[in-house]
Amino acid sequence: MRNLFVEPPNIDFLKIRKLGYLFSLSLLILSLGLFFTKGFNLGLDFTGGTSIQIKFNQQIKVSQIRLSLKEVGLDDALIQEVGTNKNEVDIRVPVKKGSSSIVLEKVKKALDGKYQYEVRKVEFIDALVGSEMAKASIYSIIMVMIGILLFVGYRYEPIFAIAAIIPLFHDAIITFGVFSLLNKEIDLTVIAAILTVLGYSLNDTIIIFDRIRENIKVRGRKNMESLINRSINENLARTVITSGTALFAVIALYFFGGESLQNFALALLIGIIFGTYSSIYVAAPLILEVEKILKEKTKKQTVGA
Repeated sequence: MRNLFVEPPNIDFLKIRKLGYLFSLSLLILSLGLFFTKGFNLGLDFTGGTSIQIKFNQQIKVSQIRLSLKEVGLDDALIQEVGTNKNEVDIRVPVKKGSSSIVLEKVKKALDGKYQYEVRKVEFIDALVGSEMAKASIYSIIMVMIGILLFVGYRYEPIFAIAAIIPLFHDAIITFGVFSLLNKEIDLTVIAAILTVLGYSLNDTIIIFDRIRENIKVRGRKNMESLINRSINENLARTVITSGTALFAVIALYFFGGESLQNFALALLIGIIFGTYSSIYVAAPLILEVEKILKEKTKKQTVGA
């Protein structure tokens, strides 16, 4: 591993690019199949429900509150700590469990006699508001994609823009696919994580594209496969360091950040892994494929003329 940080290796990444395409295509088909057959476990932000904020007179454990709520049929409630004193929580219950008054009575029944507490706030999130949030989330992702397409196309070349945007769809679809497969709840924090991941993935891709562009200026476009391989290898040490440190931080967040941050961390974890993979095995090889298509088209036009 030491040589990796001393001088660039000479790994032929593009040699197995077709296996990479097959692997990615399989995951995309599986993910899309899950979308239509299994669907998503949408959180309160999208489906609507009741949010109850409670302050206790002593420090409490979320696991204890969960056991108490399970006794009254609220085992699917999401419990989040509020603040740093460990004596205040936000209990979020899906709309299918009933109106706010019914849910509040169940919560009180679960806590009465066990804790001294004060109900600070009760809010009902309407399903219509949740639907608007879902639309806004989709629009946000689409606008990010369009912005990236325009920026990369202007900053580099149109073929670079195509090669940059496809992996972003790849990363987002696979991340949603894993959440569907595991039946993990999707809320606004997960959407925020996915948008963050798209930025991370693009950053990794752009750095490789920068090196490809610099090598094109020096070496020309005669042997693009060798040039792209060289560019990936020259950035490999940086990729290992940045992706590795990011993964360590996200893994720590997943295991030690508490239940409320687990899905957020999971989305980041999936996104970083596949974002790094797609930068090397999807984005960079796509430049080669688009370049070949354009050369064939130019060749046919020349022959036809």
